[in-house]
Amino acid sequence: MDFEIFFMLPILFTIGRFNVYSFGFFLALSFLLSTFIVWKFAKEDLKETEYFDAFLYTNIVVLAFARIFYIITHFSDFDFNPLRLIVVREAPGLSLLGGLIGGAVFLFFYARRKKYDFLHLADLFSLAFSFALIFAKIGEQLGGAGYGRETRFFLGVKVVGLTGIRHPTELYEALLYILLSIILLVLYKKSVRRKIPSGVVSYLFVILTCFIFFGLEFLKERSVYWSILSERQIGSVLIFLLISIPVLRKIIIAKWLSKKKKNI
Repeated sequence: MDFEIFFMLPILFTIGRFNVYSFGFFLALSFLLSTFIVWKFAKEDLKETEYFDAFLYTNIVVLAFARIFYIITHFSDFDFNPLRLIVVREAPGLSLLGGLIGGAVFLFFYARRKKYDFLHLADLFSLAFSFALIFAKIGEQLGGAGYGRETRFFLGVKVVGLTGIRHPTELYEALLYILLSIILLVLYKKSVRRKIPSGVVSYLFVILTCFIFFGLEFLKERSVYWSILSERQIGSVLIFLLISIPVLRKIIIAKWLSKKKKNI
């Protein structure tokens, strides 16, 4: 099997008359892996049921918002076909930005209602989602949900229906999430041991994901553009600012108070 075919394989394998689609298969794998991660660390905290329920509900919201945002930003690709909107295998694709926004808002209010530690849950779920995205992005690459501009790069792949060799952008993203997941795993273990404060893992996950989105968009061709930037890049910048400004404000205030105490 040559390299080009391997990274463009919508139907992974067939069992009788049943086709197993790459996107759905790897999406299921990503869910199983992320669920295992949450279960493992929730077991250590003796809160398996509470964390698992929160993760399950958050997952549902993430997938729903990810699909809705993808449909909104790529509506012309669906040819006004209602079936393609609902059946993922007919038109695979998810908006990770949409999923992150929907999931974060839901988790905040859910944790508040249940009186859980929101930052601790956000850290754990960020770690789980980071690992899950590795498989999700591989599924998108194989399913043809994403591809890049034409290139002569040795990792370029052919895309059915298009001319030339293309950047396998979803594969690049999967490789970056492998690196990010390792970093977050190390930091999360430090967070559990109280060596770093809660919230650092989820903050880094969101910030670095924004950088990944913003950078890889320059290699992509099928993007919804507003002015000179794509919708993902604009969304990444807005989320980056929304997350960073309050953190920077706290740092500045903390330094100011510390300096004031020294002067007293």
